[in-house]
Amino acid sequence: MAKQPPLRAGDADREQVIALLRQASVDGRLTVEELADRAEEAQEARTYDELRAIVADLVPGGRLPTAAAPAAGVAAEAVERHRAVLSSLDRRGRWVLAPRSRFVATLGSVSLDLRQAVLPGPEVEIVLKAVLGSAELLVPEGTDVRVSGGNVLGSCELHLGAEAPPPGAPIVRVIVQGALGSVEVRSEPRLTDRIKAEAKKLAERWISSPAAPRPPKPPRPPG
Repeated sequence: MAKQPPLRAGDADREQVIALLRQASVDGRLTVEELADRAEEAQEARTYDELRAIVADLVPGGRLPTAAAPAAGVAAEAVERHRAVLSSLDRRGRWVLAPRSRFVATLGSVSLDLRQAVLPGPEVEIVLKAVLGSAELLVPEGTDVRVSGGNVLGSCELHLGAEAPPPGAPIVRVIVQGALGSVEVRSEPRLTDRIKAEAKKLAERWISSPAAPRPPKPPRPPG
């Protein structure tokens, strides 16, 4: 009996999986980096089996349920406020980000790392205000970062990836405010991309390096 070919996936199937991934991020089961990785895989998937593998650890039995309802918009949420006055505020690792956050650095510093953070929905809003201080935001590559606002007599630097974020990527809206301060928003390659890059470097180095000379054989004893 001939083997049946894999069932092809359609755009609706891919959107369904992306909606499920977003809901998993809301539930705290996926970090921002994991959401970006899997959303990209879902967009590139061509068969139903490939989509099912992406959510195998999120869906009992591996069956794709109906698309999850979208999370509430950020506009209706209260703003969670944080301040660093003559001090430093550092958030990294696995931490939960509010739908709307305001971080103010006054003669101090704010450093936020979203690579392992848990988003409360597919879209968040972050206000970064630096007054004679500094604020830094680090996001994983593949995040849809949208920056607005400005810094009076200060600096606002953006260092983001050259490639456009994939459809379904988490959206981070950044509002820059302040005066005489510095704000930096930058992205870094995802963990899987960094591992691939390091493996490629090691392989190229091994191929290009000359073979190590063999040590000379010891002289044979007389007789």
